[in-house]
Amino acid sequence: MDGIVKCWNLVVVGCIILACKDPALSANFHVEVVKLPPLRIGKQQIRAHTQGLELVRGNIYVTARREDVNPRQALLLRTSLSAANWEVWNITPVDADGAMLLDHPGGMQSDGKRLWIPIAESKPKSRTMIRAFSMESIVPGVPLKAEFEFPFNDHIGALAVSMQDESTHPGTNQNLLLGANWDTETVYIWSVDSQLIQRLTGGELSIRGLGIAGAEGGRTGIAVQDWKITKQGLFASGLSKSTRANQNLASSRLVILEDALAPDFKRREIILPRYNGVELGREAMSVSDDNIYVLPEDLGATNRLFRISKADLLKSD
Repeated sequence: MDGIVKCWNLVVVGCIILACKDPALSANFHVEVVKLPPLRIGKQQIRAHTQGLELVRGNIYVTARREDVNPRQALLLRTSLSAANWEVWNITPVDADGAMLLDHPGGMQSDGKRLWIPIAESKPKSRTMIRAFSMESIVPGVPLKAEFEFPFNDHIGALAVSMQDESTHPGTNQNLLLGANWDTETVYIWSVDSQLIQRLTGGELSIRGLGIAGAEGGRTGIAVQDWKITKQGLFASGLSKSTRANQNLASSRLVILEDALAPDFKRREIILPRYNGVELGREAMSVSDDNIYVLPEDLGATNRLFRISKADLLKSD
């Protein structure tokens, strides 16, 4: 992360204060707009639908679905804040008959040694291959092979991981994977060796502010787009449908759950304001010690990353 912070002055192309027009907000958000390189493979311009974001040791990793080819492809992308280009790996699983049906990589997280990425079919209630890639194996020009993987019969759109390293995730449930399916109707909890431990549905999700299906009292939460387990708890970004009747309200939310799986969990919910009409919680999100990073737009000829002070967010509610 130190490497990332040192590079900011090289690439920040704009910094604004979003005076939050949503009635539910009272604080201002300082949003830095950071230019990212055009997305190309060699000299060829390509287009990709953004899904997940993770920042590790000065590198920016993005999962995305390539949109300008048929069949579409699941991609892992890497750049840095001082780089002029992207490194690209095709991580699309191939069936025994050569078919590439799993083209939708989701929200991801690093455990420090591996990147955990769900790759699903691009439709609800489908299937997913959950893959862990060694960080050391992510080498330019070398095809990526999963260090560990397991299949699952549902569409997993976002995956968070909590490992045993107490210096990284003190006080959290350890050695677990948390997967949110399409629209977060169900959250699955696995051990990191792929054993399904628990499912959360209905009211269990609603009281945590997760899932957009109606529950007791008509309350809805968010459809998780990307989420991360940190030493402060589970950070989940996504979209709420509860504001659709009022187009003046942003739909983006950041839900923070302390002791997320415990009966006495603590919950905070923060509305993320729009940036010139862009919903900041729409796709990818990553968390550092001091900032929240979001990548809500698809990648192509021009790209940008948004950085928001975590302190600003936490004082807004």
